[in-house]
Amino acid sequence: MPAKKITPAPKPATPTADGRLLPPKDGAVIRMYRIGHGDCFLLAFDGKTAGKPVYVLIDCGFKPGSSGKIERTPALGAKDVAADIFKATGGTVDIAVVTHEHQDHVNGFTKTHFSKLKIRQTWFAWTEDPDNPVANALRKKFKDQLLGMLQARNRLAADGNSAEVRWMDQFLAFELGGESETFDPASAARILAADSDASGSANKKSMKLLRDLASEGPRYLKPHGAPIPLSGARNARAFVLGPPSEEKKILDVDPIGIEEFHAFGAAHAMSIDAGDSVVVRSPFHPALGLPLDSAANDPDLGHFFRDRYGVPTASGALPALPKNLSEIATNEASRRIDGEWLQSALQIAIERNNATNNTSLVLAFELGKGGKVLLFAADAQRGNWISWKDGTWKDGDQTVTAKDLLGRTVVYKVGHHGSHNATLNGKATDPHPNLGWMAQGSSAREFTALITAVRSWALEQDGWNHPLPAIKTALLEKCAGRVLQTDTRLEDTPAIRTDPAFAKRTRGTPLYFDLRIDA
Repeated sequence: MPAKKITPAPKPATPTADGRLLPPKDGAVIRMYRIGHGDCFLLAFDGKTAGKPVYVLIDCGFKPGSSGKIERTPALGAKDVAADIFKATGGTVDIAVVTHEHQDHVNGFTKTHFSKLKIRQTWFAWTEDPDNPVANALRKKFKDQLLGMLQARNRLAADGNSAEVRWMDQFLAFELGGESETFDPASAARILAADSDASGSANKKSMKLLRDLASEGPRYLKPHGAPIPLSGARNARAFVLGPPSEEKKILDVDPIGIEEFHAFGAAHAMSIDAGDSVVVRSPFHPALGLPLDSAANDPDLGHFFRDRYGVPTASGALPALPKNLSEIATNEASRRIDGEWLQSALQIAIERNNATNNTSLVLAFELGKGGKVLLFAADAQRGNWISWKDGTWKDGDQTVTAKDLLGRTVVYKVGHHGSHNATLNGKATDPHPNLGWMAQGSSAREFTALITAVRSWALEQDGWNHPLPAIKTALLEKCAGRVLQTDTRLEDTPAIRTDPAFAKRTRGTPLYFDLRIDA
């Protein structure tokens, strides 16, 4: 009986002497840049020509201020990321992907950082196609909403509503972009008045730069077309899952019923002691509440509590409401509805922000026909997710479904930094696409999640709970600890200590994580 042939384990993908990033044979390597609270990925696929990988760059952006919250020395930022991309690719990227027009996905793409990079093609979602009438109507509608948001923001500022203004500034910064931590309403007004991308928002300038750099021009992708072979790659191709073609689904952003991951599970509720403070026992995120003993003196909202509930007693408790309403201090302004329409602007801002997220270009990269899948969901939310099953992909005489692609997924780029509405909950038997559909059979043994979040920075914002603890917990369980997060050192990733195979396939530096995917 002949001796069994033993195939040596492939070596980890590491930079060559000149810094080039080379993937294993028939495989790929994902470089996840620790740019901050935002997305930037470099994918290297094995090429048909030895030593010539096919490089795909997906997004490059961050929320200003978030990079400095990552514990590392020295401080690193978009300039360092761009320099590494140039070195790792030898200065040429085959495909640059812009998933959607948000600051934390595109503001790293500046002339200063990327003007010398050569790009063959740039991929956008169909919603960016200037020749698509539906896309043009959507963009006009979104721009009109932004103008309304800016008007409401300025009225809120004039009325002294500083808390609401901070919220509006956050959402407007998402839509308009830039690297500054300070929102400038005057500049925003000039930007929204501009008719061209060249004089428009920082986001639009970044997207124009990538269009201009693409030697073969831009490509606008629709879901459920034929698989797209990556030119020059040995065996890699891309399937387009989203965004949906229907505006109704683009505007559908919140999970329903079993699709939702709840902020607090039963185990958490049972662990709360009855003597815990109200902040600990609250079902809401801490950033959405105020401690009782300081509510009346809060610089932004204290007037609300003082005018309606009085000043706290010596014990810190607020007095009971008076039985006779005439006892409440006169405050005609609080009884008028002149400015009530301004409060609805906050909800409009949230919905506008989510709609942009739902235009995310969602790509599934496949390594060989019927092989492993790398799923990059950008910031897709409910309507985008649900639409993945609305069509199929013709592959010769075969038909590929979304459930098949998700079942073969071994890497999931977690949607929207782990936000509550960007990963759908569910089981493998549920009819809607969800986390339970992913990593079936042998794919479960190496399923890995990538979360682009800086939690300490997110918790300082108004109401951001990234990643949602319930989603992070579910991912850690499904991935058996193979979860890489921007602000977490590789050595602190649970699976590094428990999964030797995973440890051999990963590499970490203060600037990035590398994850090797073998064929």
